[in-house]
Amino acid sequence: METIFFGNAGSGSRPPLLFLHGSYCGAWVWEKHFLPYFAAAGFHGVAISLRAHGKSPGLAIDLHGILDYLKDIETGMGLFNKPPVLIGHSLGGYLAQKYALRHPVGGLVLFASPSLQGLGPAGRHIAARNPRLAFTIWRLMMLGPKLVDPDVIASALFSPAMPVDEMLSMLPQLQRESLRVSVEASMPDFSRPPELLPPTLVIGGANDVFVPRSDLEHAAAFWQGKLQVIDGLPHGAMMDPTWPRAALPIKTWLENFPG
Repeated sequence: METIFFGNAGSGSRPPLLFLHGSYCGAWVWEKHFLPYFAAAGFHGVAISLRAHGKSPGLAIDLHGILDYLKDIETGMGLFNKPPVLIGHSLGGYLAQKYALRHPVGGLVLFASPSLQGLGPAGRHIAARNPRLAFTIWRLMMLGPKLVDPDVIASALFSPAMPVDEMLSMLPQLQRESLRVSVEASMPDFSRPPELLPPTLVIGGANDVFVPRSDLEHAAAFWQGKLQVIDGLPHGAMMDPTWPRAALPIKTWLENFPG
């Protein structure tokens, strides 16, 4: 499994962090901005790529399901001496919640993440607001990045401030996602919250093209966590010039960590 370590494990009492990427990408999405930022702030941890994502080995992508991805999270958890805070973006945040239903975690940061209602609300949100994007995502899932309109993907992921050269260098790194996972994640999870709720921060953009505000609110209510909705924050903020607007609230929450 691809692992990108950051920070010094002996750097004080801050909680360790495990970063989980979303669909169609890998651990690389955290590498440019978030990992150096949190390392400089005294945090340590690792970003992992799920199997068949980034530089992680795996079978044909569609053969992997949610249980396989949860096993990868379990492997990532084993890299620490104590349960880390899971910071999951989009599908990574959904998977973090699935994992936390059955296993102890240090905390949850759900970043532009669907709730345990599944991908249905997000899918309906995309289809209603941007049918062209919905079709483009379908092509990306089935055919990969070479046969999709980069302008459609870029306008959904990034803010207008995103430099064109950075955008063009990043988009070819996108990849297909597991159709099996997409189907499995579309079904709501009606599990009850665990008895011991982990400290939770839910953060996302007020007008995120992919994840509706109602999904953020549902996740915050389920985990009894703090909700922070930020105007102008795009779905792919960790790669965008707007990244400090997401990173700073996460850092502040972790610095006052209730766990």
